[in-house]
Amino acid sequence: MPRPSSGQVIFQPMGRRADAQPKQNLLQLALHAGVGLEAPCGGKGLCGKCRVRPDGPASPPTPAETALLGQDTQAGMRLACQTSMPQGGPVWVPPESRQHRQVILTSGQSGELELDQTVRSYQVHVPPPRLEEPEAGRERLFAALAQSAGERLNPPPRLPLGLLRQLPLHLARDNGRLSVALRNGHEIVALGPAQDGPPLGLAVDLGTTTVVAYLCDLDSGQLLAVSSEMNPQVPYGDDVISRISCCAADPADLAKLSRAAVECINTLAQEACAQAGVDPSRILECVIVGNSAMHHIFLALDPASLAAAPYAPLVRGPVEVKARQAGLALGPEAWLYWLPLKAGFVGADIVAAALAVGADQIEEPTLLLDLGTNGEMVLAAHGRMMACSTAAGPALEGGHIGQGMRGAPGAVERVSMEPGAARASLRVIGNQRPVGFCGSGLVSLISCLLETGLLNSNGGFDQHRAKGLVRPGAQGPEFVAAPAADTGHGRDLALTSQDVAEVQLAKAAIRAGAEVLMAEMGIERLSRVLLAGAFGNYLDPWEASRLGLFPPVPVECIQGVGNAAGVGAVMSLLSRRQRLRAGDMARSMGYVELSGHPLFQDLFVDSMAFPPGQPGEEL
Repeated sequence: MPRPSSGQVIFQPMGRRADAQPKQNLLQLALHAGVGLEAPCGGKGLCGKCRVRPDGPASPPTPAETALLGQDTQAGMRLACQTSMPQGGPVWVPPESRQHRQVILTSGQSGELELDQTVRSYQVHVPPPRLEEPEAGRERLFAALAQSAGERLNPPPRLPLGLLRQLPLHLARDNGRLSVALRNGHEIVALGPAQDGPPLGLAVDLGTTTVVAYLCDLDSGQLLAVSSEMNPQVPYGDDVISRISCCAADPADLAKLSRAAVECINTLAQEACAQAGVDPSRILECVIVGNSAMHHIFLALDPASLAAAPYAPLVRGPVEVKARQAGLALGPEAWLYWLPLKAGFVGADIVAAALAVGADQIEEPTLLLDLGTNGEMVLAAHGRMMACSTAAGPALEGGHIGQGMRGAPGAVERVSMEPGAARASLRVIGNQRPVGFCGSGLVSLISCLLETGLLNSNGGFDQHRAKGLVRPGAQGPEFVAAPAADTGHGRDLALTSQDVAEVQLAKAAIRAGAEVLMAEMGIERLSRVLLAGAFGNYLDPWEASRLGLFPPVPVECIQGVGNAAGVGAVMSLLSRRQRLRAGDMARSMGYVELSGHPLFQDLFVDSMAFPPGQPGEEL
């Protein structure tokens, strides 16, 4: 490996450089250099995913680092978050440590989209003033707009100063014929040539891991383009608690994380407009949904109150501000609308998902689950709704799993295995050699091990039935899913006992949360389960039931509903009535704080074991 000039760290094979800093570790330098390293724990030295190989003088390894890396330390591997190179030097970043673009879910299911625009466009003709009646230009515009709208505008709409300054140019062009965009009948938000095209809107699902933007024609309701990207905050930690902690440790990081999210949405808006062949300045309305932490961080609101009891957000109702105040580069007078939150960890995303599936009109007991680091869920029945959030942890997204990863190329997404088979059959995203397990692959593998008897209901491996597939490991017995010769990183791909325990903790939290909601609403049995989000969409219903991820329900009644939060955001963008309906749902929805609920702990313990019966059966 070529040596860089003195005082520089060079990350290979990317060739990115950063000036060596004595007080900054390699993970921090990689972030500055634009090198994406996997670091689900946010650089706390807990996950062991930011493996690199320095080629030069480096700080000595810590005991915790040595314990995580095991024999890899003999090959020169280090954790970037625990290693510094004050004098600089080359650093090799192996493929499994590099961030790969995740498969991002952008579609969802909903009923027919309703069109009741917040922003409406009108074609108007403003006559010139007459000597005998020299009416002011603004007032002539208001009169022409009222005529085109077919209603009296009382009081007259607000015309921002920036648009007022443009008015003479528009009145002189095309004999006073122009296009006017009116918001809620109260404010003119754009003036343009008569044939300038319809006003546009942007709906955004700001997820912890991924961000999806939907560009819509506000006149027709047509979806023009969809763009998506990984959330640029991921290097600061995979989960919201890591990012909240980051903001608490250094107040400057709140501004940094906020700016990263804003810039990401600006980029997605530009990309979507490029796809549609339109200018971003025509975007006049933006609706954003996301969990409570993403909401606070995007708006640069201190999220500290979300991380400590009683977990109260700084603001719960909808936030409506000029888009430019939040840093969004859309139309100069565009507005931003954040859907309301329900609680500290029940955010606008689950409210939007509930809107998308019509939870306020569901009769049969239905559980809506958005599975992620925080398992947000809504139980709906007979027009009633109750919500909670359970700390599922990052296991179902590949975090805290020895060889876990997000749903990116190289991730095992499905596993099959016949009883008595010599090895498992793996389906890998991108048809590549496997390098890790994503959430759906993890659930699939464990369900296979349960069915073949290699794993018992308590989560322990049965080594007598394993036929050499289970071996002793550093963290207890482990199952070898693929030998080193068949993997993309040249190491055995194994599921450890600790990995199984992490999944048990996650699924117990989700199952217990659902059963608490059922108890609170007096419901004995579910009729349906709706799985929202990327993990839910790629999850096999039978395999999820086999793990006991939620209360018993017939497998055919488990349905993926795609990116329901994104669909709810689009519905709120296109319809004022749906936007108000979302607010009504957030207010009327009951909420249970699980940490203080008397049933939760016992239900959590009871839910740790895997069910011995067939999916959908009572245990």
